[in-house]
Amino acid sequence: MMTKSLYFLSLLGLFYLMSCSDSSTEPIVLVADAGPGQQVNPLDLVTLDGTKSQGPEGLTYLWTYSGDVPQSEINFEDSTSAQPTFIPPKSDVYTFTLKISSGGDSDEDQVVIVTDGAVEIGGTLTENLALTNIQPEASMPDYIVTEDLVVPDGIKLSIVDENVIIFFEQETGILVQAGGILTNVDTTQSQGLDSEFIGDAGWKGILIVDGTIDLSDAKIENAGKSAFAGQNEAAAITFSGEQTTLLDLSNNEFINSFSYDILVTGSVTGSGLVTNNQLSYPIPIKAPITFMEFWDSYDPNHFPDSYEYVTLIPGGANKMDKISKDFTFHEGGKYYIDGDFWAGSWITMKSNVTLYIKEGAGILSTGRFSADGSENNPVIIDGLNSAPWKGIAGDELTSLRIDYAIIRNAGNGIIKMGSFEADAPAAVYGMWDGNLDGCQIINSSGHGYYNSSTKQAIFRISNSTFKNTALPAIRLTMNNIESAFWSENHNNNFELEEGIAAVLVQEDGYPRAAWYGLGGDNYYLIDATIQSGAVFRLEAGVILKFKAGGSLIRTLSSYGKELIIKGTAENPVILDGELGTPGSWGGVYLGGEFQIDHAIIKNGGG
Repeated sequence: MMTKSLYFLSLLGLFYLMSCSDSSTEPIVLVADAGPGQQVNPLDLVTLDGTKSQGPEGLTYLWTYSGDVPQSEINFEDSTSAQPTFIPPKSDVYTFTLKISSGGDSDEDQVVIVTDGAVEIGGTLTENLALTNIQPEASMPDYIVTEDLVVPDGIKLSIVDENVIIFFEQETGILVQAGGILTNVDTTQSQGLDSEFIGDAGWKGILIVDGTIDLSDAKIENAGKSAFAGQNEAAAITFSGEQTTLLDLSNNEFINSFSYDILVTGSVTGSGLVTNNQLSYPIPIKAPITFMEFWDSYDPNHFPDSYEYVTLIPGGANKMDKISKDFTFHEGGKYYIDGDFWAGSWITMKSNVTLYIKEGAGILSTGRFSADGSENNPVIIDGLNSAPWKGIAGDELTSLRIDYAIIRNAGNGIIKMGSFEADAPAAVYGMWDGNLDGCQIINSSGHGYYNSSTKQAIFRISNSTFKNTALPAIRLTMNNIESAFWSENHNNNFELEEGIAAVLVQEDGYPRAAWYGLGGDNYYLIDATIQSGAVFRLEAGVILKFKAGGSLIRTLSSYGKELIIKGTAENPVILDGELGTPGSWGGVYLGGEFQIDHAIIKNGGG
C-alpha cells in the first residue's frame, strides 16, 4: 500500500514532467520591427533600423526595396544587417520590407522613407559633384546654393540629368578656378542637358577664371546682380583670367540679366562657339573684339527687341587685332567699337547692321572690308551718339567693298595705326580697289571718299549720295576718274555747300576714255595739269575748275582726235578757274586733232 508521502512525491514528479513537456513545445515568438518612417532630404545618408525586432539570438535580417527609383541608383548597402543604409538620389517615396528569420519561422515589417526638398550646396568642392534631377515637381529647385560654389583645380561640377534646377540665394554664384570644369554637356550625345540657373532676387552669376566652361541648352535667369570679389563689373557669365577655356556656350537663354549677359575681361581660348544664345540685357555682350573668334559666321546670337549695342573693345592704334576668321557683324546687329580698330582679318558687315564708333576713333582694315547692305536694309556706321570719328581706311592690300551703307559724322582727323598714316581725313580712305554703291556719306569733317592710289585702281562709285562734306566729296588721281565714273549713268548725287567740289583731281597724269557730268553745278576741281596723250572725252555737263597754274594740254600725236569736248547747247562743257576771275588758271593748249562742241572756256590765260 502506497504511503501518503510517497503519493505526494509521485504527484510532484508527474507535475515536474508535465512542466518540462509544456516548456519544450512552446512556439518561438518573432516580431519584425523595420523602425519608424522618416522624412529626409535627397542625398542624405539614411540608416534603416531593425534593431528593435524580437526573436531568439542568431535571427537573420533581409531588407528588400521597392520604389520608382531603381535600386541601382540608391546606393543600398548592408541589406542583410540590422541597420542598412541608402542614399535617396531624388525626392520620392522609398519603401523597404524587413524580413527576420529564425529556424523555419519568419516575420515581416515595412518602413516608408519620404524625401522632399532641395539639396543645399556651397563652398569649395573637394571632389567631383554630379548634379541630378532630384525633385519630381518640375518647377521646384533641385539644389539651393547658399554660398559661392567654388570649383577648384582638378574638380568637375557637372549636370548629368535633364531639367536640373539650381537656385541661388542672393550674393551667391559659381566660381570656376584654374583647372576646374563646369559642364552640362552629355558627351555621349554631344549636346547640352536642359538646365536652369535661377535666383528670384538676383544672384552673382558664373565667373570663369582660367577654368573651363562647357554649357549649352541652359537657362540663366536673374543673374548679374552683383560682381564677384576682384571684378569691377557684374555679368551673368564672366570670362576672366589669362587663359579661360571655352568648350561651348551655345543655345542658352539669358532671362532678365541685371548686367551684361556675357562679359569678357581676360583672355579666352578653346575650340567652342558662342552662338545662338538668346540674350536679354540692353548691352548684352562686352568683350575684346577678338572674342568674335568664337562667333559663328552664319548662326548668330539673338538680341532683345530693345537693346543698345554689343560693346567690342579693340586693341588700339598700336595693336593689330587678328582672328582665324572674318570679323563678322551679323545681320540686324548693333555694335559699338570702343576705340581704334586695326583689323588684321577681313571685316564682313551684313545687311541692317548698325556700327557705332567711339568719338575720335577709326577703323583700319587689312585684306578686305565688306559692307553688304541692301536698299531697304542698309548698313549704318556712325559715331556713338553722333559723335565725330575718323572714318574707315584700307591699306595697300585692302579691297573696300561697300554696298548700301550710310556713313555719318566721319572724317574727323587722320587715321594713324601701326606704320599706316592716311594722307587726308576722309569718311572712307582707300589705296586700292573696291566700290561704293548705293551709299550715303553725310557730314564728313573731311572728304567723303579719298583714293590715294597713283596707279590705275579699280574702284567704282555709283548710286551714292555725298552730303555736307567739309572737303571735296571725292578725291581721286587723274588716271582713276575713268574707273570711278565708268558710265554716264553713275547716278551719284552731291549735296554740298557752295565752294565745295564734288571731285578733287590731283597728281599730273594722262587721262583717257570719258569723264561724265556730276549733275547740276557740281564740278571736278583740278589740282594738277591734265595732259591728254590718248583719246580723252569730256561729255555733256562736265564742269572742270582748275586751281591756279593748272592747264589742259592736248599734246601733239599721230593718233586721231585725242581730245573731244562734247557738250550740247542745253548742257555745255564748262572749263573755268577755281577762283572764277580772269587769268586764274592756265587755259587750254591744243596740239594735233581735236573736236570741241558747245564748250564754255573762261578765265583762262593765266
